Amino acid sequence: MKALRYRTGVHFETFKPLTGWAHVAQSLQIIWTTRLDVRVMALDFGSDHFGLLAEDVTPDIALRLYDALISAAHKHEPEYRIHSMQLVRLTRKGGLGVRHAGTYYPEGRFGNYEDKADIEAAVSAPLALYREAA
Repeated sequence: MKALRYRTGVHFETFKPLTGWAHVAQSLQIIWTTRLDVRVMALDFGSDHFGLLAEDVTPDIALRLYDALISAAHKHEPEYRIHSMQLVRLTRKGGLGVRHAGTYYPEGRFGNYEDKADIEAAVSAPLALYREAA
């Protein structure tokens, strides 16, 4: 049996160690909450969905949102490929989050896509500035 080389790091608030999927989940959160052109020496890092903030969520806006989030995740996170994504209501006032499912590749950063695990229904942090269409 081959030993997998899981990516490790630290939680950005608690500084506790993170390994494997927990590290990827934090990476997705950072990618999706970072605007393009704000990181010095990495101006293309982040997501381009911020132009859709404060818009009513219509089918067109939802499709553009999915495209921006999935494109950013696939560009910056080599260990996870999203297969499905869904907007979910997180609060009574219409705060939205994103539920996604896909395949986690522990050694995807090395180009190894043989070892994999399916990830189901991971819910990201709320997209607090979106509101549902009336």
